[in-house]
Amino acid sequence: MIRIIAKDLRINPLRTGLTALSMFIGIIALIAGVLVGTLGRDYLESINARLSGKTPTYSAIVDAASLADPQATAALQQRLASFGPGVASAQYHLNDLAIWALSGDGDDASGIRHITVIVTDAARTGVMPAPIITGTWLTEAAEPATLETVVNENARQYVHDGTITLARTGNPQQVPARVNGVIADGADEPVIYVNAATLQRYWPQAWEPDGLTVLVHLSDGTDGQQTKNALNDLLFDTGIGSVSTWNRTDNADEYEQVIGFLQFGVIITAVLLLSVSAIGMINIGLAGIEQRSRELLIRRALGATRTSIAIQVIGSSVLLSLIIALATVLFSAVLVWAIPWILPVDSPLEPPAYPYTAAMVAVLASVATSLIGSLAPAIKAIRLQPALALR
Repeated sequence: MIRIIAKDLRINPLRTGLTALSMFIGIIALIAGVLVGTLGRDYLESINARLSGKTPTYSAIVDAASLADPQATAALQQRLASFGPGVASAQYHLNDLAIWALSGDGDDASGIRHITVIVTDAARTGVMPAPIITGTWLTEAAEPATLETVVNENARQYVHDGTITLARTGNPQQVPARVNGVIADGADEPVIYVNAATLQRYWPQAWEPDGLTVLVHLSDGTDGQQTKNALNDLLFDTGIGSVSTWNRTDNADEYEQVIGFLQFGVIITAVLLLSVSAIGMINIGLAGIEQRSRELLIRRALGATRTSIAIQVIGSSVLLSLIIALATVLFSAVLVWAIPWILPVDSPLEPPAYPYTAAMVAVLASVATSLIGSLAPAIKAIRLQPALALR
């Protein structure tokens, strides 16, 4: 029977090719649909994470009692680096820190350029990830040997010979700072990230913070209120202060509905494509039965049972679907493998893993589609009357 089924596929190459193409499109559509849905979800999550933190992220505005004390802030950074409930990053508010525009096109005659300057630490990208375009991110507090910064793409214009010049409003002093790298943070305006530990160590005259915000990305299963209490204990132990405002900032609710709609649309599209594939297989199968009716009638007249005729018709479709499914899975695996080479350097997306579950579902759906698509031709074939072969 296997030989008959395999031979059956070679009788009409055009019919077999059209059926194979229909199956191929259906399987690729399902795998691609799931992959697009996954990439779409990852893209929205990545964009949101760059701007407002990974899910879930909380922002704690600290009622600070002592930020000017170097020992207190050093202890704070050390404790935050090993914060149990999640990844914690401190952001210090230094309103008078600015950039010296060497081109002379500053906001005032002194060349001071008032752009966004964020004084933070190396843990920030663990909360608000940003792809590295060139270079590296800020280093750990104990490692750097000089004042260091990182700039976003829009702030590249202020980098000269690998350094950027920091200044303070109303103060003629200019301090060069090393630029570790350039990141894609999603901001539309120029942003400079300054390593808080190195600023305090190598330019203590500028260390006059008037506020502190701690961003916390919670670990899985961690409760927000318990994390707030843990942070309050940490701030009390270091003598920094206490949490005055505790809010969730990752905006997950705003894009969850969009993601759900996207995935629902992808699933519906894949189902429709598979349905079209099944309808095409039915049409091709019925046409094939019309063409082969005399052959099947002769087999019936020679003693073939209805069951063997049905197995022949259905088996050829199932065998073809398995062959095409294997070829399609290999083809889609090559495409997924090539995606990292297509993504731009500053893409917020991580290279996707191959959707094995989707591929398995696609293969099963292909077999199910071939079964459904071959039922009508099989029923028509077994209803043929052997006596018609004598006409």
